[in-house]
Amino acid sequence: MMPNIALSVLVNTLRGIRNELTVATLAGRARQCMVATLATVATVYIAHWLRLDQIWWPVICAFSLTGLELKASLLQGVQQIAGTLCGAIIGWLLSGHVADQVGLFVLCVMFLSAGGLYLATSRAFSYMWILSTVLAIFMIASAHTRSVLNPQRMVLMLFAGAMVGTAAYWVVCSLADTLSRIIGHKPRAAVPAAAPSAAPGGTLGRLRHTAAAAVTLSVLAYLAWRYPLEGFAQAMTTALVTLLVPLDVSGAWSPYAVALRMCHRLLGCLAGTVLVLAALPLTAGNMHYCVIALFVLVWLACHFRFGDSNISYAGTQCGAVVILAFVHDGTWLSDNVQAAFSRLIGVTAGIVVLTMVLAVASRAFSSWPLSGIVKTFVARRD
Repeated sequence: MMPNIALSVLVNTLRGIRNELTVATLAGRARQCMVATLATVATVYIAHWLRLDQIWWPVICAFSLTGLELKASLLQGVQQIAGTLCGAIIGWLLSGHVADQVGLFVLCVMFLSAGGLYLATSRAFSYMWILSTVLAIFMIASAHTRSVLNPQRMVLMLFAGAMVGTAAYWVVCSLADTLSRIIGHKPRAAVPAAAPSAAPGGTLGRLRHTAAAAVTLSVLAYLAWRYPLEGFAQAMTTALVTLLVPLDVSGAWSPYAVALRMCHRLLGCLAGTVLVLAALPLTAGNMHYCVIALFVLVWLACHFRFGDSNISYAGTQCGAVVILAFVHDGTWLSDNVQAAFSRLIGVTAGIVVLTMVLAVASRAFSSWPLSGIVKTFVARRD
């Protein structure tokens, strides 16, 4: 089954890339990409002007809302702000107790990931739940590596960054809508994206979904403890957000959908790293050239992000790598690609562990004697 899923993912991804490389899609998506890129770059300047420490976070927050109309971005933005605050506070409170004990560290990450993923896939406001979980784990991992010297200030800066990034996108999006109405311009309709093709693989229930996350995060948490590298925080994030795929009405999810996200996350991070490396000789450490590179590469990432569902998630990851490579916390804009490499290493580690866990889980759970009871319990609960 796994080889068939991998082949289907590869074929559909290549089809998605082909569908995006046309003049019609470039022209039809130009306005969306312009608004998204302006909001992202404007956030860099606003965060620097406000003297925020973690400038990368407000920029990531602004980028995460790109592609949404103003009304839709209001709800998403509120979830983003609430999720940032809750996750940062939970991580700060827990980090003082579990960051220096391997057993508590692993158990804490395991329960946080299982609980957060279950809530995100079975309750409303899934973006808030998963963001809270990711940031809580990020704070715990950062405390263990001693990369955060002042956790209280980190919480404040993350919250302020979410406010700034969200507000910046709202302002730019509002201005773009107002300008369009004034000049009487109707945005050109983009070429419809092709629907993802059907793929082999069957489904697994929500409880098994959560169990896979708990096992994966436990393994990664132990590795993060033994090898306190920056990339392992990203590895744990990869496992969580990759498993966050839509469930059907019966509470089941498709291994194909997870495999597609794994492929796109790795492909997007790899593409972002390659693009950053290609831009380095042109930026030459010059701040203005870095801004130009950021503008061009975010535009390119957004073009794929807003496109075919068989490639859009790769565009999201590519844009995130570009932002992390050029936007940092203390040096504002830089052409240091260590962040991009750390992210790529972490993503690869997360995908490798998740692949092994899913391969075992798909076989073990297929004959699980309690599967019928659990399925009936979940169906009645939902």
